[in-house]
Amino acid sequence: MKIKSIYIDGLHNAVTTTYNFTNLVYLFGRNGAGKTTILNGIQLALLGYIPGTAKNSREAILRHSKSGTMTVRLVLDDNGSPITIERKFDNKATKLTVDPETFDIQSITSEIELPIFNFNEFIDQTANKLKDYFIQNILPTTDGELNWRDILSNGLLNITVEDKAAVVDYGMDLISKVSGSPLEQVTQANSLFKEEQSFNKAELARLQATIDSLIYYGDYTGTKDVSELNAKLLSLGAIRDALIRYNSAEAMLAQHNTEITRLKERCEDLGGFEIMAKLAEVQKGCQEELNNCTGQISKLEQDLRELNAIKHNLDNIISGNGICPYTQDPCRSIDLNEIKVKSNANDLLIDARMGELQTMRDHEQNLKKRIDNNENVIATLTGIKERLAFLEQSMSALPEKPDTTMSLTELDQEIQRCTDDKTKLQANQVYEDTIENITKLKYQAELNNSALSAWVKLTDINGLQTSLTEKPFEELAVKMTGYIQNMYGDTTLKAHFNISTKANSFSFGLIRGDKYIPYDQLSAGEKCLYTLALMICITDSNKSPLKLILVDNSLDNLDDIAVENTFTALKNINNIQFIMAGVKACKNAEDVIIRV
Repeated sequence: MKIKSIYIDGLHNAVTTTYNFTNLVYLFGRNGAGKTTILNGIQLALLGYIPGTAKNSREAILRHSKSGTMTVRLVLDDNGSPITIERKFDNKATKLTVDPETFDIQSITSEIELPIFNFNEFIDQTANKLKDYFIQNILPTTDGELNWRDILSNGLLNITVEDKAAVVDYGMDLISKVSGSPLEQVTQANSLFKEEQSFNKAELARLQATIDSLIYYGDYTGTKDVSELNAKLLSLGAIRDALIRYNSAEAMLAQHNTEITRLKERCEDLGGFEIMAKLAEVQKGCQEELNNCTGQISKLEQDLRELNAIKHNLDNIISGNGICPYTQDPCRSIDLNEIKVKSNANDLLIDARMGELQTMRDHEQNLKKRIDNNENVIATLTGIKERLAFLEQSMSALPEKPDTTMSLTELDQEIQRCTDDKTKLQANQVYEDTIENITKLKYQAELNNSALSAWVKLTDINGLQTSLTEKPFEELAVKMTGYIQNMYGDTTLKAHFNISTKANSFSFGLIRGDKYIPYDQLSAGEKCLYTLALMICITDSNKSPLKLILVDNSLDNLDDIAVENTFTALKNINNIQFIMAGVKACKNAEDVIIRV
């Protein structure tokens, strides 16, 4: 798979520009001509961002655009089949279009994003991370067999272990599923040991928390039999309940005696129970008298109605002054004086009857009050009699006083002491039943943790991984040396990797003569060729179908001979596509130059 062309619009100063590429391309032009823009366009199309800027940030990408919109379209040639990747950016959205839609961009970029497209981020990693990257992604697979039982056993040499075979069996069980080359087995085992170490540490913390939660009362000297304390608590509880019932009944008895005294006094005030029969006889006579009084009142009311009717007629005659109401003529048969005499006599009768009626009504009210009072007295005495009978009956049900000299407070204190003893005894029993087993488990977990720590260190990048990569690193150095010597034209330069087992000691660089020079101390030209040789080896070994190397301005640090040697060497590499940019002219690169 190779890049066939790139279309750029809106990136830096590029406007609707298309560039076509062959296997080896040299973008040549003055500073600011747009060479870096082309390389950035390729990176942006493949990765979705420009290395050195924030990932997944449309704002960061649009800072590279003067117009506020940007389009990059990359066409790949996959053995004759075109693949198009187009990305559009504006202030509102980012749009990705891939043709065919089933093509997975990640499948071609995951292997080459670091370090091919972002060498600065790659070189800035810690020594251990760089070493791990080489081991996991670059070095060839090693052959051979590993005797894991011996390896794990040797890892325990500095640990005091009573049953080393059992601990080794534990380790063998953990790595029972590792597979692949020896190096792959070691890296897998390292990951498994780390995972188990994390789990084991959590288990140790849990066991320690369990131990910390256990309580032992060393000052407890009581019985060792919980059932004995339970029986005592049951007995004390029964006595306490009985005493509460007795005290409650005793208090109720005192209340009842007070109430009985009050009721008897009230009964005496009302005349005693013997007056109830007399009051019943009195009530009978009062009721008869009330009935008679009611009859007389009715008779008097009837007499008054008749007298008032007579009064009405006489008053009409008198008020008419003897004139017939029908003819309006004086009536000779009416003696007005006689009528007036009769009217006065009738008024006197009315007054007399009114007085009698009022007297009878007053007597009626007095009889009713007397009857009501007698009924109230009878009802009150009846209630007192019934209440006294209930109180006297309830007093006979007083429970027997429990056989104890202890007060309720003393009983509560004794029950609390027994409860505390039971709590202490049960806590001590739980402690004794649990601590031995927990301690054994904790000891085993600590032993496992020590073994795991040793095995993690044994299998990490500064342990077995280093031992197993000595030869692959040597082979990589030899391969890089061939490229460097061809491009530099100096057979005294050799690529070298320092793979000491000391932590964070990994480095790489050149041997010039007999002196090792780390990468960061190389000259600009040496760094250029070392980086190019390293990228060639990395690209050649990775699994991405897109074998691509982008180089910007690095060739400008080389002299003319080195540049010509470099292009001569690169023309002989057919499986990798090189897109390079610079301001340095090259006589033997005219056929691959794209002038920008």
